[in-house]
Amino acid sequence: MIRFVTLLFLCGVITCNNDTLSTVTSGDEQVEDLGTEEKNWSAKNKTLNELFKDAVQAYLEENWVRCIDDFNAVMQGYKVYRRMIVNCREKCRAKAAGTAPIFPENIDDLHFYEKKVRETLCLLTCNQEYREIAGAKALKMLPRDTEQKLIDHHVYEYLHICYYQKNRYQDAANALFTFLVRHPEHEASIETLKRYLTLPGVQSENVVNLESSPYVSIYFKGVSAYENEYYAEAVGLFETSLKSYIESEEECRFYCEGSFDQGWHPEFTSSIANHFAYCLKCKRVCSQVLNSINGNYHRDMLKSHYNYLQFSYYKLGNLKAACTAVESYLLFDPADETMLQNKEYYKSQPKVKDEYFTSRQEAVVYLKRQEYELSLLRYISDEFSAIDAKFSKMKKKKQQKKEKNENKEKELGKKLISEASLYPPPGHSSLTQAKLSSNLSKIQEERHEISDTKELRVKNVAYIIAKEEELGGKNRYVADGFLNSTECKSLIKFASMTAVEGDGYSENKSPHSKYERFEGITIGRTALMVYFGQIEPEWLEIFLETSEQARDHVERYFGLDRQLYFTYTHLVCRTALPDSPMDRNDLSHKVHGDNCLLIEKNTCVQESPAYVWRDHSAILYLNDDFQGGEFFFATDQISRDADNIVSPRCGRMVAFSAGGENLHGVRGVLRGKRCALALWFTQDENYIEYERVLARAILERVRSIGPFKEKNVQVPLKYEDILVQCVNNDELLRHFLKSSP
Repeated sequence: MIRFVTLLFLCGVITCNNDTLSTVTSGDEQVEDLGTEEKNWSAKNKTLNELFKDAVQAYLEENWVRCIDDFNAVMQGYKVYRRMIVNCREKCRAKAAGTAPIFPENIDDLHFYEKKVRETLCLLTCNQEYREIAGAKALKMLPRDTEQKLIDHHVYEYLHICYYQKNRYQDAANALFTFLVRHPEHEASIETLKRYLTLPGVQSENVVNLESSPYVSIYFKGVSAYENEYYAEAVGLFETSLKSYIESEEECRFYCEGSFDQGWHPEFTSSIANHFAYCLKCKRVCSQVLNSINGNYHRDMLKSHYNYLQFSYYKLGNLKAACTAVESYLLFDPADETMLQNKEYYKSQPKVKDEYFTSRQEAVVYLKRQEYELSLLRYISDEFSAIDAKFSKMKKKKQQKKEKNENKEKELGKKLISEASLYPPPGHSSLTQAKLSSNLSKIQEERHEISDTKELRVKNVAYIIAKEEELGGKNRYVADGFLNSTECKSLIKFASMTAVEGDGYSENKSPHSKYERFEGITIGRTALMVYFGQIEPEWLEIFLETSEQARDHVERYFGLDRQLYFTYTHLVCRTALPDSPMDRNDLSHKVHGDNCLLIEKNTCVQESPAYVWRDHSAILYLNDDFQGGEFFFATDQISRDADNIVSPRCGRMVAFSAGGENLHGVRGVLRGKRCALALWFTQDENYIEYERVLARAILERVRSIGPFKEKNVQVPLKYEDILVQCVNNDELLRHFLKSSP
């Protein structure tokens, strides 16, 4: 927790100031600058590796001026070296592709090998252009250990000390922050940077990442223009940022096609397959690098461009471009409710034609390539165990570091809730949820953590009726006794008073089965109704207490080492329609996993748009006076009549871990109404259910001074913006929010 708070401190002080980043030059300007750098480099008469060793020696000799000059020259030279390698590979690939084959018929796939021979001949010539940097021999690469140090920004680990010794404190802070972006858990550097921020002349708002991706400053300038409603300027900036992002990823991918020490002597075909797989894995990391902005991971930075573009084009009256951006966005997340609503809105416009909804080519190519590459990597992993074993042997010395980095990437992927990265549960829009999160963070900025477990009246009267052994799986159980019949009837009455048809599914009254009507109510909507005096606060209190009782039981039963937070709460009822046939065999909710995508019979992958942050789930039932509607655990996608069935009844709860090990579904409701409290939990406090935090503050406000006096207020289907406005406009509510635990 200390490390987490410290990093938040650093991010809060530094990384939000994106407009301090240096201006990104266009591609032509970059080439011109690199040409000048190359001329300057030639005068040094040293290879890059030699200069790196000299810079380290200057550091050891405490020759601070030479240390600064040499390490800066190293980074300048590495950028020239990298750019020249990428240019060579890109140019030679295009040249080989544009040359007619020696023989017109593609016998034994020889056209492919002929292209690779032509590329190699081109590279032999092209690589001469950077041999003064890399070494005297053609095709000579940097030593692997030196190259890795440059990639990992270890130059700045030396450089900040050299700057500090020469009293160049702002430069020292910049260099150290650049190192920390790549190594955010380096405790000593974190403490040193905090000390640098107190030194004379150091301004925290001017601390920058010296190795920021080229597109970053353009993107955030676009965000600024968008927020200020300068939509023409925003369109230009986001289009430029989008182009720069894709170009940067292409450069990264070309750079991945370097040398590869296989550590053994395979036959011809194996050599090609091994090297290809090695390069492919490297290329899959490129998007992760580009999406890491000053140490914070933005899961879907590329996708967010299309979100901003669709609205900007709409405001400029360019509906065709707006529709194209909408369709491109939906390629990345076809289930995004807000964007689907936008699409329906655009379709309703008289000037909009169906052909306007055509995805942009760069998005189509990008996602097709990503899908193919991920499928191919999975195939390699599943089918070529010998190759995987060889990879493990080759990387044995680096395995611990690799696992640490993978864990860090997972945490970074959950760390930032933003418009570019959030896949919201039903009933929330990504934009308003991000606004709500931002507003709460500002109000509660003096606190280092948010708790969603206020001291509520928790009853410990539940008892276990089935464990893993009886349920035929792992991390699952069933318990009774959470509610009595009076409490169940009260919650069903509350649902009948407040539930909204199609809640969370764009008003689709039958999102899962055409024979059922779906209704739901969330904590946020309930809180707003209490806030405006439409219902009594006791309803919200019982909603909070009942769900908290369930959360407490799940946390204690599984003996979790970290606190369990709510991430989403939904009181739902499914009602069989009058014409529902008794012999129907469709499902009220198809087989699925709660934090993964079920893509094959029993393969559930943790990728977007799945809610990957969910760790545990629970369903607390309110009644049994209906037919059908049984919950069941499944072993695969097509299971229906599984043995592990849970029959609903008042006060019964089924709880389980949210991964693919607990696939589950709901049989069709044949007659009557089935009501339950659906709960999802996370151990990552960055995905806390912010509506619950606000609900407590609203409850305290209403208890103390009464509801907000406003006549004829209607809570809309998309109510989250109203919550944000309440926080912004009601000083009394902000007071209770600040004082809430």
